[in-house]
Amino acid sequence: MTVKVEIIAIGSELLSEETKNTTTSFLVDQLTALGYTIKKLSTIDDQLEEITGAVYEALRRANLIFLTGGLGSTPDDLTREAVADALKMPMEFRDDLWEEIQQFFINKNSAVPPVNMKQAYLPCGALPLHNSLGTAPGILVPYSDNQTIIVLPGPPQEARDMFIKEVKPYLLEHYPPPRNIKERIFKIVGIGETIVYEKLKDLVAILQNSGITCSFLPGPGEVWLIFKWDGLSNKQDDLFQQSENEIINILGDDLYGSDDETLSGKVGELLVNRGFTVGVAESCTGGMVASYLTDVSGSSRYVQGGIVAYSNEIKEKVLGVNRETLEQYGAISPETAREMARGARMVFDSTFGLATTGLAGPEGESGIPVGTVYLGLSTPDAELAQKVFYPGVGRLTLKTIAAKRALDFLRRYLINPDGVDSL
Repeated sequence: MTVKVEIIAIGSELLSEETKNTTTSFLVDQLTALGYTIKKLSTIDDQLEEITGAVYEALRRANLIFLTGGLGSTPDDLTREAVADALKMPMEFRDDLWEEIQQFFINKNSAVPPVNMKQAYLPCGALPLHNSLGTAPGILVPYSDNQTIIVLPGPPQEARDMFIKEVKPYLLEHYPPPRNIKERIFKIVGIGETIVYEKLKDLVAILQNSGITCSFLPGPGEVWLIFKWDGLSNKQDDLFQQSENEIINILGDDLYGSDDETLSGKVGELLVNRGFTVGVAESCTGGMVASYLTDVSGSSRYVQGGIVAYSNEIKEKVLGVNRETLEQYGAISPETAREMARGARMVFDSTFGLATTGLAGPEGESGIPVGTVYLGLSTPDAELAQKVFYPGVGRLTLKTIAAKRALDFLRRYLINPDGVDSL
């Protein structure tokens, strides 16, 4: 049986730029490793009606429903109440849980806050999950023969510890991973999930009709296409092997790698194979491009260095961007991006210079919408620029997309210089 999973992250703070949600990515890694299929990921505000509605909808799609966050003791922590409401279960006070919560504070020589009594309430019939790092018990509700709801605390370390110690043993017993499952992941950059699907929908339909599952997992700046099939089925195995080259040909240069390959690793591989080097100049991405490049072991062979030129003064004095360019076209322009890239190539004496300049928001500038980014690439033969425009995605997401698109700009040039579009 295919185990379908939905993960719902709860908390208004996760909808802001300041807080990065690491628990969802941890759960995706853990659950896909067990052979489960991720059907939906979502982040919602901590409002009772929203959480209740999300749980109710998820019950129509998934076998395993994970919720993270909203198990604290303050009035805005409403996940336990929402789950009880969605399942039409009354809440019950658990004396044993209240004893554990009190003991947690006693062990720290602290007074027991009365508000923490709220954490001893569970939906009637739910199983508590022990929290060895905090006061909020997790919740496990065996809702039906093939559906379970699991609620984990918001703090990432508490959620991870609880999953490994409490949840994973339960899953292995009640939702045993399928055996002999083969998996292939295709990693795509530069185009969105909808375009990927349109390109491959006929082939995907053929594979799915033969029992080979296909999942689209979009993330900032890239899409993962995940295929799974029974490794003991020669028919499925042969069909996928026949289809793989067709998938690769259809995706073309939008496909940057597969399985464990990374975008930064692929760029590094192309640079090393040709004996090339790169220097980076960044404005809106704040060093993220250089960080991605240096995530790869051995990147010192091709990364010369990076400059975060956030102000116009640094762009001009360090990178040599002409003052006239900044005055006439502005810092956020293809002209400035090209000159920043040229400056990086000169400063670091590298084969290539790669640059980013843009407006991540939330406030805009006159005539320039938030979400506008220009990428610059300076090569021994040409100076190129591209535009990236992703309005409304938020500051951190835009920085991530822009950094990946900058790496992809260089990757595509290394593969086929004549095939790269430029402003």
